[in-house]
Amino acid sequence: MNIRKATPDDSTQIAPLVYAAIHEIAYSLTGTSDQQQVLERLSMWIGQPGNRLSYENVWVAENETVMAGILIAYHGERASQLDEPIKAWLRTQGQPDTLDVETSGDVLYIDSVAVDSSFGGRGIGTKLIQQAIDHARETGIPQVTLNVDQTNPAAGRLYERLGFKKVKEIDISGGRFDYMVLAL
Repeated sequence: MNIRKATPDDSTQIAPLVYAAIHEIAYSLTGTSDQQQVLERLSMWIGQPGNRLSYENVWVAENETVMAGILIAYHGERASQLDEPIKAWLRTQGQPDTLDVETSGDVLYIDSVAVDSSFGGRGIGTKLIQQAIDHARETGIPQVTLNVDQTNPAAGRLYERLGFKKVKEIDISGGRFDYMVLAL
């Protein structure tokens, strides 16, 4: 299993994994609930620089040529800036441009983690999260944060095993999430 930074050419392979990870949040980010349009628009954002979903913020885990998993992470201080292109585009589409604040501050925020179901149970998600933790350490970021959907207790247990601690609860796109922190 190879973990590497994504490229714009990976966008169509990454989009379904992002959709699997963020569910309803994808509707807010793309201005539609039509699955095909969601995937096309996620792919569009992934292929462009300077936004939260950009390939610039994505690590991929691949088994030869098959994409087994993805992780999106970025510096919390850039979160608002990375949402601006998406918000501006949503306005041009006549859609609401209100995106929930998911993180802020001097943290590496893990926005999304997804593993293709055919690769489940092989530790790929853990390896991707460890890649993000290593990146935070290498770049001097003192904390790694993420939000875990309260309807996914298995993910919460995984993050706790990796050392993350719940510090608060927040609402994102109508769902309830635990905001978790790993101090480095």
